[in-house]
Formats: sequence, C-alpha cells, structure tokens
Amino acid sequence: MKKIKLQLFGNFCLQSDKGTLSEDMISSNQLIRLLAYMLIYRDKVQTHQKLIEIFWDNDSRNPKGSLKNLVYRLRNTLKVLGDDEYICTHAEAYQWNPEIEVETDYEQWEKKLSELRGLKDEIQKEKLCTQIVSTYNGNVSNRIANESWILSRVMGYQSQYLDTVKVLCALLEQQKRWAEIETYSSQAMKVDSLNEDIQIMFLRSLYGQNKYDLAMLHYEKVNKMFYESMGNYYPEKLRAEFQKFLTENSDSITDAEELQKDLSTQEETKGAFLTDYQVFRQIYRMESRRLKRFGMAEYVMFLTLRRKNKIFEGTAVDPVLEKGMSLLEKQLRSSLRIGDVVTRYSVTQFIVLLPACSYESGIKVGERIERQFRDTLNKMRLELKVELQELSAYECE
Repeated sequence: MKKIKLQLFGNFCLQSDKGTLSEDMISSNQLIRLLAYMLIYRDKVQTHQKLIEIFWDNDSRNPKGSLKNLVYRLRNTLKVLGDDEYICTHAEAYQWNPEIEVETDYEQWEKKLSELRGLKDEIQKEKLCTQIVSTYNGNVSNRIANESWILSRVMGYQSQYLDTVKVLCALLEQQKRWAEIETYSSQAMKVDSLNEDIQIMFLRSLYGQNKYDLAMLHYEKVNKMFYESMGNYYPEKLRAEFQKFLTENSDSITDAEELQKDLSTQEETKGAFLTDYQVFRQIYRMESRRLKRFGMAEYVMFLTLRRKNKIFEGTAVDPVLEKGMSLLEKQLRSSLRIGDVVTRYSVTQFIVLLPACSYESGIKVGERIERQFRDTLNKMRLELKVELQELSAYECE
C-alpha cells in the first residue's frame, strides 16, 4: 500500500516517495482548503452537496460546476506525488482514495498527548513534553486555520499545547533550568499572550536568571496589554507573583561599582516617572519611611476622571473615558517634574507622588493640570477631580 505523509502544523505539506507538495506550490486557497478537508476526513465519503455547503456560499451561480472544476485541478496538482488516483469519484460524491495510507503529524501529536496523561516518570514526561511542544509549530497552517470545519481542532490544539508547556516548565523549574523555561514560555506567549500562567512562568524564568530589570519592564508591558485587551489592569495571579518577587528581592545586594556604572549609563529621563502600581507602592513605602525618619511632610495627588452627568459603572471599557485617560497620561508626563512618580491605579484614576512639594505648591500643581487638561478635551464631556492628601497620613495596603 502506498503511503504519504501529511504535515498540518506550521506549513501544510504532503510528501511521498515520488515528490513533495508544499502549500507554497498551491496558489489557490480554495484548492488547499479542499485538499486539507479531504485528507482530514478521508475515512468518509463526501457528497457534492456537503462540499458545496462548506466551500461555496448561496450566491454562487454554478456551485456543482465549480466543485467539479476544483476537483479536476486538485487531481492535477497531486500528480507531483505520483500518478496514483488520489481522489475517488462516487455517485454525487468524492472521497480520498482509502488504498493510499496517510500518516499525519497531528494524529501522532494526539497520540503523544494520550501517552503523556498516563506517564509518571518525570524524565520520560519531560522528553515527551518536549516532542509535543516542538511538533506544534504554531498550530495548523494559516491557510486553513480560520475555516469553520477545523476551528474547534485549532482551539483544542492551542489549549493542549499551552497545557503541555505548563507541565514542561514545571518540570524544568524543579531543576532551575531557567533559560529553557524562558525559551518555552516566550514561544507560548506568541500563541496566547493573555494566558496568565504562561506570563508568570516567563517572569519566574527572568527572576531565576537575575534579569530583574527585564522582569520589571515585562510586567509593566503585560499589565498595559491586559488593560488594553480586557480592561483588567491588574491580573490578580500575575500581580501576586510580582509582589512575591519584590518582597523576596527587596534586600538584594548588588556590587556597588557595577550598580554605579549601570546607573550612570541610563538615558536621561524627561518629565514624571510613570510606573506600574506595584512599583509605585514600593516607592511610596520607601518615601513614607524616609519622611517618618526626618519628620517631613509630602503629598499624594489623586486624579479621578469621569463623564459629566454620568456614573461610570465599571462593567466595560468606556472609549470616551479611555481616550480621556490617555490624554491625561500625556499631560501628567509632560507637566510634572523629574522625580514626581505617577501610576495608573484604575480605569479612571491616576495617583501622583509629589516629593519635596508643599501643600500650597501641590494645590497649584493640581490646578495647573486641571486647567491644561480641560484645554485638550475639545468636545469630550469629561471632568477631572483632583484631591491632595498628606503622604504620611496613609498606610500602604
């Protein structure tokens, strides 16, 4: 019996002992879709009516003629694999030739997933996980990934891939193989950047390699991404992981000469320092301790944006409020001093730490921000509430 190999993950490809048919060699998307469908469902006879319903819409003038023509083109295309009859004709139906065996990467992948569920030996589990992850190669070919008849498979494969990456990274974490965890979790983030568990694994891999600066930058980037995509500015599991990192590394000792060299090579910063709330909270605490020691007073400014005559219910991202918050962020960056620290606390609030600023000066700063912000609103019906409180009067949560 003749055998051909089908690669579905990554780039669609067929191989026989006579030749190779890659997706780059098939110019028509309709052709590659029909071929993939006939191969995946090769154990069933496909009626003309069913194929027409899948591949042609109701506006098609002559779907039966179009199907006949597409099958003819498909048969000619498959000749690169040999002269066999790959598509059999039945009464008002077609089928992949059952006498030609097809070995597929996705079925082998599914078999390995089944084997993994029964494994207990960690060395064997790691080996099998590595094989599963490397085979996935970005899910099925983009040429067919959005087709309704394969979409459930695509989603299932993605979920199984991510679960396998989590298992693999957990095994590697026991051995502190942080560089490998960074590689695998980084690849997985390309598949699903909003998967919190994968993001946590990536952060842990950076901590494990002492890449603290990269970890902090990545955490802030991820927070922004979650907010823009889901309106969820602080994913709780990720937030807890980052807080744990800050706690465990707050007393880390760095070589003084290297630290001074690193600090002196930083690019010059203009305007206020905009940072994530977790970092802001640490700065707040340090500043609070310093003030307690020297008996000084400093102030924190709370800025709340809201629509005029409308209560924000917090159930969804309000595009007008979001645009206003973006304008306010630019305003704070440009109008505050170097040394002032800004964080976005929620969907509608910013907090500003104003070191070495008296109450009277803080009031003036707030009035200036409110006035300048009002000038940028154009016709947006928004209002800004500015409150000033003494830093030393509050405890951080």
